[in-house]
Amino acid sequence: MELDTLPKLLKRNFERWGEQEVAFRDKDYGIWNEYTWKDAYENVKYFSLGLISLGLRPGERAAVIGDNEPQWYWASFAIQAARGITVALFTDAIPDEIQYIVDHSDSKFIVARDQEQVDKLLAIWDKLPKVEKVIWWYWKGMRKYEQPFIMSYEHVRELGKKYEESHPGAFEENIEAAKGDEIANIFYTSGTTGLPKGAMINHRALIGSAESLLTLCDINHKDNVLCYLPPAWVGEAFFTTVPHLITGAKLNTLEEPETVFHDITEITPTMILGGPRQWEGWVSKIRAKIDEAGSLEKFVYHRLMPVALKVGQAIVAGEKIPLWRRIVYRIVDWIFLDPIRDKLGLTRGRFAVTAGSVTGTDTTAFMNSLGVRLRQCYGSTEGGMISGHRSDDIQPSTVGPPLPGVEVRVAQDGEFLVRSPYFFSGYHKNREAYEKSVREGWWYSGDAGTIDEQGHLVYMDRVSELAQLGSGEKYAPQWIESSLRFSPYLKDSITIGEGRDFVTAIINMDYENVGRWAERNHIPYTTFTDLSQKAEVGKLVREDIDRVNRQLTPTTRIRKYVLLHKEFDPDEADLTRTRKLRRTAMEKRYGDVIEAMYSGKTGIPVVSEFTYEDGRKGTVSAELVIYSVEEQRDQNVKGE
Repeated sequence: MELDTLPKLLKRNFERWGEQEVAFRDKDYGIWNEYTWKDAYENVKYFSLGLISLGLRPGERAAVIGDNEPQWYWASFAIQAARGITVALFTDAIPDEIQYIVDHSDSKFIVARDQEQVDKLLAIWDKLPKVEKVIWWYWKGMRKYEQPFIMSYEHVRELGKKYEESHPGAFEENIEAAKGDEIANIFYTSGTTGLPKGAMINHRALIGSAESLLTLCDINHKDNVLCYLPPAWVGEAFFTTVPHLITGAKLNTLEEPETVFHDITEITPTMILGGPRQWEGWVSKIRAKIDEAGSLEKFVYHRLMPVALKVGQAIVAGEKIPLWRRIVYRIVDWIFLDPIRDKLGLTRGRFAVTAGSVTGTDTTAFMNSLGVRLRQCYGSTEGGMISGHRSDDIQPSTVGPPLPGVEVRVAQDGEFLVRSPYFFSGYHKNREAYEKSVREGWWYSGDAGTIDEQGHLVYMDRVSELAQLGSGEKYAPQWIESSLRFSPYLKDSITIGEGRDFVTAIINMDYENVGRWAERNHIPYTTFTDLSQKAEVGKLVREDIDRVNRQLTPTTRIRKYVLLHKEFDPDEADLTRTRKLRRTAMEKRYGDVIEAMYSGKTGIPVVSEFTYEDGRKGTVSAELVIYSVEEQRDQNVKGE
């Protein structure tokens, strides 16, 4: 039997390992619960048969929404084993977003984790006429629901067991009958420039992308894979779910997203994927912890870390490291860096990867200085996995050479064109968009970049997001924003400059880290809004503005900035569900703030609307301070 579908891989693993090997580990109430391949197979089998007994037919869609837990993956595999199609929804999606995707995808069933997700569905139930059943898997808070269309995961499994009695062998027959070119998933794109599009990806493309990725690092069934990124993001499938099925590596799901730091130390994963924001967030937390450490720890850090950073920066720059420095680094690694890696749970990390967007060189250098060889990979929902670094050819300024079977060329306008056997199969209900993005066998990526002399791809930014000042000079906003996020005190930012005389920035502080800094420095505050407008915080942020500006040409440096009174919010269309900036929407939303920075004002009153998770609206107001880099420099000189 050709292993060309995900359920076929699952069946192979069950037959190979059964109860002998652990397939999943899931942490709940502080305890790691282990599930063997037999457990996984039987959960998928009976849930799949249960869905069939409820009316799921080949080619029909069923949506899944919830946290990374075994039941999420078992439900998805079960849908696919019934030759259906999984529609993945982001856990934090608001009701309107859920309604659009569920209705657009024609989903027949929705598998939802818990009361929170079920309540969202009930709020829009009258707008979901195509949905027949809502199936929950986490019991807490679910006893009061009596609607006949709501049922439990366990009940569906029981229906599956009864169905098998009258249809013996149906599950295995479905698996054998399925073909690799059948659609496995519909992943809805982030929709940075409009409504999300449903990218249809078949089994063969998912498996092919994951197999090409695995050529970069050897993973086997004894290894641990950390699984914590949203399963509605295609990158999670490429880097964790499908490699788990191909290799048999143990899939580890965390107790909560907030416990990731602690849980990693217990897992010590071999393979760990993080988007740039995740790696930047981890670096920020490490640096913030050092700031809070005792005098002895700080002394050791400030004496030894510069030695490590020199090596990390040399690795990023591709420079040769002198023998004497390598010897010193080995000593520093033994007495200082190894304990840090142990605290991070990265002592066994052979394949630490960043993907999804631009990762700043500061972040890459910092992780390399810790002895974590952070690699970049490049892929997309539509194009599959495209490129990545091999262990002996890591050049952090690039995203690596094309993966096996993938061809890349650069169009005259600088756009990457990709030809690959791992393409998506089209957009659901949108043939026109597919024909526009795939022409003569080449996928037009919308990404700008170059190919260097070693054949590595150098990713710059989205073609649509490369900015050009009024003077005609171009710059990459993502690079500036990523460099700013290296700071422990800055959570996010958006830079503006298209057609303008200079670059400005709207910045989100990291409330947790800045709050602790304020307490250490005896700066009183009440709320996020109050703290964000403190002059001391503006001066603290200025240090990172200067750090980034030193790496830019004089004309592309940030000249003015504001600290926003609230966090960027995906519920308000500031960010996509994968935390990418929606630039057009944000520039419109904060248009008054932007114009105030360019008109010479020193402040501007703002009132912003926000949405609670239950859909209710609220407002928050503030008087934003506009900081001028030149004016602050003059004030500092006078103060001296």
